[in-house]
Amino acid sequence: MIERGARVELDALPLAIGVDLGGSNLRLAVIRGGALELATAHKEAVGEPRDPGTLIDRLVRLIDEARVRAGAAPDDVVPVGIGIAAMLRDRRGTVANSPHLRWRDVRFGEALATALGPRRPLGVYNDVNAITWGELELGAGAGVDDILAVYVGTGIGAGVVSGGALVEGATNAAGEIGHTKVRWDEHAAVCACGGRGCVEAYVGGSYVQARVRRELAAGTRSLALELAGGEPSAVTPGHVDQAAAAGDGWALDLWSELAPLLGVSLGNAIAVLNPARLILGGGMLSRTPILREQVIAATMIAAPAALTETLDVRDAVLGDDAGLAGAALLAARGVSIVS
Repeated sequence: MIERGARVELDALPLAIGVDLGGSNLRLAVIRGGALELATAHKEAVGEPRDPGTLIDRLVRLIDEARVRAGAAPDDVVPVGIGIAAMLRDRRGTVANSPHLRWRDVRFGEALATALGPRRPLGVYNDVNAITWGELELGAGAGVDDILAVYVGTGIGAGVVSGGALVEGATNAAGEIGHTKVRWDEHAAVCACGGRGCVEAYVGGSYVQARVRRELAAGTRSLALELAGGEPSAVTPGHVDQAAAAGDGWALDLWSELAPLLGVSLGNAIAVLNPARLILGGGMLSRTPILREQVIAATMIAAPAALTETLDVRDAVLGDDAGLAGAALLAARGVSIVS
């Protein structure tokens, strides 16, 4: 970990390449002098096949093309940072579990570092850790040294910065707030991680959408169904939020059930971490403002009052660019370089 006080200024950092390897898309961009050069950006679908060997071959080609677009000479050392949608096992980029890529126990970082060679030193980071660092340096986390950034999209992830340093944990898996438990009985929902009762399995966007469509298809009546044109398979959490805003009873009851589950997870994390700023992002929350406000209210009830008195709650601001920027900046700063 690198303490904030020991870090050089952004404009003194070397040219670096940021990569965002998600379950759907693969994106790259260059960062230079602390600025993300979107003119160098590239995006393509992950598609199939997505086995590690095939994706490593693609990544090497795309990274070399990005070096050329950035004007790097063949002998220039250009760090590469990759944010990957996965639970990592160590600082060498070993993927313990990536449901979206369908990987388990893959020595991804070491294999990619070997393929890239020594002039492309590699750092592999959990995607939300990369996003969090991007927001810290260039976005909603600017000006503070202690943040908890929580992203609610398809699933739920978090990144933690304490004392100006990214908290990676003993095995580089810190911040997995989506897999904290909110139920542990025999009826607890099954999560894609293989466990049961995870808050993600209740409030993660894909789980909420599946539940909503299932209940409406079974005959539940709600304005959300009308907003989606009467087709249960077209209903989204955004429709549910619009229905809740209009006073729809089913939508209000659903949000009243789910908001405290995420709120207690966030409140407990605040009790442990004492962040100065809570950053909320992800497509699920950005499209459900009623749910978001209920989650914040539940969080303030669940967290110790002494820790919420000065807590600053903000929205993430960098959008899809946060992970690219964060991964590149972490690699440029030499954080958890594989080789």
